Amino acid sequence: MNTWKKILHWFANPKWYFLLPVMLIAIGTTVGGTLILTQDYLFDYLIWGYVLLGIAGVTLSYSIFGIIRTYPKAKEGILKWAEKHPRINKAFNTYGFTTLVFTAFSIIVTLAFAVYNGSIAIVIRSIWFGALAAYYIVLIVLRGSILIYYGVRKRAVDNGQPETQTLIRDGKLYRTCGILLFLLPVCLSFAILQMVRAGDSFEHKGITIYVYAIYAFFKIITAIYSFIKERRNRSMVIMATKNIKLADAFVSILALQTAMFREFGGLTSSFDTVTMNAITGAIVCVLTVAIGVYMIVQANLRIKNLKQEQVN
Repeated sequence: MNTWKKILHWFANPKWYFLLPVMLIAIGTTVGGTLILTQDYLFDYLIWGYVLLGIAGVTLSYSIFGIIRTYPKAKEGILKWAEKHPRINKAFNTYGFTTLVFTAFSIIVTLAFAVYNGSIAIVIRSIWFGALAAYYIVLIVLRGSILIYYGVRKRAVDNGQPETQTLIRDGKLYRTCGILLFLLPVCLSFAILQMVRAGDSFEHKGITIYVYAIYAFFKIITAIYSFIKERRNRSMVIMATKNIKLADAFVSILALQTAMFREFGGLTSSFDTVTMNAITGAIVCVLTVAIGVYMIVQANLRIKNLKQEQVN
């Protein structure tokens, strides 16, 4: 009995060296199972897709449980370690820093999507997947440019760059991101055209549609929350990340709608499905352009005011 208690206690209080491999298994089986269930050329391995997703469900659930259990102790240990290093401690307590850390993580995830869609586009010569790969590449450029600029900005400030000049450069970055946002609707327009003409769309078979739905709602809710929370933030670097995240969330709405119509298409006629997807796609493109225009106008006004202050 004591042995079983020890085992249960060990599983209830997992160590990082056990939890980390479980998390990697959860990620690997989720990707593998989703790939098998969503690609027609892997239909012969369909049973393995369900097996992998079953393993993913167990390991993912345990990973979430383990993170919840270990997070308080891990956070306490990290904060104690950070207190011994003033610069690191200051970074941990800076909201902008944490935002940029999540931006870096988003780049990794987006890169995976770009490689995935790009590979399929090359193999089957698909305009649809090629357009999606181009869309994700633009997102990588947008988010990557912010991270690169953040490093350059920090060095310039440390070297004594005047605050007004720093803010002007922030405005120029913000304006550049607004201009680059115009590329997203261009990429999406090719995908939407294929959606209307050839019937291509985002596809998530079986239970994966529900997993993606949760992920999409999470992205949409967090993007809107962040945008509202930071609407009065004076940092244009942070606002650029929030606006890009919001534009990406709009696309998640389109992706979720088209995937659901494809999975449950029997509920509506093909004409209605194509029409509604086209309308939603057009709205997403218009909203993305609107965000870009807003960023450009706001950046120009901020730069103009800062230059006037610099002259005075």
